[in-house]
Amino acid sequence: MRRRKDQAGLCRAMGLAAALALAPPASSAEIPSPFAITDISEALTRAYNGEDAPALHGLLAPAVQARYTPEAVRRALTLCRVLTGDIFRLSTPSWGARHYGFFGVYAETGVFDMVLEIDPAEKIIHWVISDNVTAREQQCRIGAKGDAGPADVPVR
Repeated sequence: MRRRKDQAGLCRAMGLAAALALAPPASSAEIPSPFAITDISEALTRAYNGEDAPALHGLLAPAVQARYTPEAVRRALTLCRVLTGDIFRLSTPSWGARHYGFFGVYAETGVFDMVLEIDPAEKIIHWVISDNVTAREQQCRIGAKGDAGPADVPVR
C-alpha cells in the first residue's frame, strides 16, 4: 500500500517537473533570445550596407522610432557611411550580454567600435559606431542614450 502511494506521489512530481520544464519562464518576454544581439547586428549590417533606411528604421524600438523619422534615419545613415563606407564584417561581441554588445567593425575606411543595445522585444534602443565610443559627440549614432544624436539630424 505504501509503495503504491509512493509511486503515485512520484508520478505527480515527475508530471509537475515535466510541465515546469516545458513551460516558458514567466519573464521570457523580458529576456531576448541567446543570439538576439548577434542576429540584430547582422540585420543592421545588411540594412547599413544596402543603405536601406526603411529597414534600419524597422529595426528600431518604438520609442526610438518616435524620435527618429525615416528621413532622419536616412540622414544619420548617410553620416555613418561617410565615416565608415561599407562594413566588411563585424566581430562577435567582445563584451556584453543578451541586451547589449560591443563589436569590432571592419569597414572600408578602417576599424571602429560598435555599441549595440536592444530591448526585450529585440529592437534597437541604442547604436553607435565610433573610433572613440566615450566621446560626447558622435557622428554615427541612433538611439535614446545621450543627446538627440548627430547635430544635423532632427528628432521628434
